[in-house]
Amino acid sequence: MDMTPVGRLAHIIALTGLALALTACAAPKQFLAPNAAIEGIDVQRIYVATDRVLAPDLSGTTQRAGVLSFAEFDITIPPEHTPGEVEFSARNPDPTRFFTVAGARGVDTLTQLGARVRPEGGGSGRPGDSTIIYVHGFSTSLEGAVYRHAQIAHDYELTGPQVTFSWPSIQRTVGYVRDKDSVLIARDHLEELVAELTQVSETVFIFGHSMGTQLVVETLRQLSISGRQDVLGRIGGVILISPDIDLDLFEAQYERIDPLPHPFVVMTSERDYALRASAFLTAQPARLGSARDRERLAELGLLVVNLSDLPNARDHFLAANSPIVINLIKSVRDADASNPFPRTGIIDAATLQALWEN
Repeated sequence: MDMTPVGRLAHIIALTGLALALTACAAPKQFLAPNAAIEGIDVQRIYVATDRVLAPDLSGTTQRAGVLSFAEFDITIPPEHTPGEVEFSARNPDPTRFFTVAGARGVDTLTQLGARVRPEGGGSGRPGDSTIIYVHGFSTSLEGAVYRHAQIAHDYELTGPQVTFSWPSIQRTVGYVRDKDSVLIARDHLEELVAELTQVSETVFIFGHSMGTQLVVETLRQLSISGRQDVLGRIGGVILISPDIDLDLFEAQYERIDPLPHPFVVMTSERDYALRASAFLTAQPARLGSARDRERLAELGLLVVNLSDLPNARDHFLAANSPIVINLIKSVRDADASNPFPRTGIIDAATLQALWEN
């Protein structure tokens, strides 16, 4: 093996590419209609707002549209679904075994989307029955984001309307910089969506994953500095999962957001392999999602959920993939429905798991 400086650099880049390929937010890249009857099978509706160019069949492309398009999808959940999994087969779209699309319809305008979504929200002001906006991460197809959102909504027993915001990822491991630019382009479009869905005092919760968290935080900052405190005040909470944001950048963004949505949750793991690759690519080792100095984050008024000591803590989407995390959060929520988590501070998931097991 070439161990000259050039050879070592090539080796590091290859390993980084492999890490991103294995841990990027990728998933199925096509929608599949069921090849069998779906009677008695759970169906999860997912609304979509996207600034990708949509194909005529409502599948996603990697092209930037510059404007929002809208759709709704009915996703089947297989009866033997394993929590944390997105069961998928391109060769055999059997709804008794795999996720499929039972129905897909275009929605013409943002106003029409809001008119469909808002009445479905519950009145508790809590994430269980409120509108949820999910913003996906790096190297993710629209189809993969929709299937993943359906899995999360089903596994976490979310009964309110679910809206996927899909920005135009190029869906390539080497597309990291292009994806970061697409995130910045999408800020105005996510702002439009949040403003529409928070009309008439409706509460929404926003959760983002990986690179999508930068889009979430940038949009919150933009709402604040543009004087949209009315919209910010109707955001019931924000959850950032494995956020791929430079820590110094996040602090600069965060201090400009007023009022701050609460709770403002950051789910971290020091062992996250994808964030290690991102740290190498950006030459910025302190990523928000793998920060070791959790006290620094808590002092900002965040609620930090530390996943570092759980099994598979290298997984870049542990909050969605791990039955342990899913059961843990649901157990705490069910134990005290009025106040399941503190609003700020640090929660060590492994310690909490041990307490629940005992």
